[in-house]
Amino acid sequence: MKNIAVIGCGYWGKNLVRNFHELGALAAIWDPVETVAKTFSEKYHVPARSWENILKDDSIQGVVLAVPVPLHAKLCIEALEAGKDVFVEKPLALTENEGLSVKETLQKTSRILLVGHLLQYHPAVEIVKNLLADGTIGNLEYVRSHRFNFGKIRADENVLWSFAPHDFSVIHSLAQSGIASISAHGQYCFGDKIADRVDIHIAYASGVRAEICTSWVHPFKEHKMVIGCTEGMLVFDDVLPPEQKLKLYRHVYARNRQSVITEKADPEDIPLPSSEPLKIECQHFIDCMQSRQQPRTNIDEGLAVLHMLQLAQESLDHE
Repeated sequence: MKNIAVIGCGYWGKNLVRNFHELGALAAIWDPVETVAKTFSEKYHVPARSWENILKDDSIQGVVLAVPVPLHAKLCIEALEAGKDVFVEKPLALTENEGLSVKETLQKTSRILLVGHLLQYHPAVEIVKNLLADGTIGNLEYVRSHRFNFGKIRADENVLWSFAPHDFSVIHSLAQSGIASISAHGQYCFGDKIADRVDIHIAYASGVRAEICTSWVHPFKEHKMVIGCTEGMLVFDDVLPPEQKLKLYRHVYARNRQSVITEKADPEDIPLPSSEPLKIECQHFIDCMQSRQQPRTNIDEGLAVLHMLQLAQESLDHE
């Protein structure tokens, strides 16, 4: 059923437009730049409409928000109050108070809201969760993530808010524990108030530790996560082909009275399906609209990530 409108056809929005079109759900688009709206309207054979017109149209049952972060909370609330289900790109809002306002509106309207934490829909992350759940790799001890690229440098948010939500979302779901502390350290390459490199350290009450390193002034793209457990180590490298993205290292280490004994093992490739995570996420939104079940990345998950972002930003502000 074509009942979804995508709001914003820019840097990331164009991918959402394509996926919802391929899934047969795209009914309309909106973009503030008329020439962009016209281009996408002609390419996907759907009308380019105003935000007000989309809100009033009862045949549009879901809206997908790919707009600047300062608009997230405002447009979420307007869409929910108009009776629409909402897919909002990360992060949910700019502040926890804004996020709580969205939740309050969501509870009043009983609609569906999905926050676009894309990595939660990646087949590799699902496999990691399963390996932890069934005890194959023992207990989680630490996570280290690198999320680097050259650009896109933004004027309305720093690299913490732009890059780290994906890692916060995944690591928090793996740790399954309360947060003891979060600290962040930034570097301001252009001398302004926008941090271009940020390193984040997270301590969980369970003893799990995590480190997230982010930069958009890195010479090449690197999206890599190391998950260290008591009976194995996983490396998820998202820039590699599907058959090489996820590796299991069954290294063994133990301490005797005099030294630490280590035994290396060859890495084992864990094959992944070639499915596009974004398409999985878009299909999940459609499925939730139909079933009325809560999304995997629902409002509470979005608020948890927003809380982590705010703690890290407060640490940045006071360093």
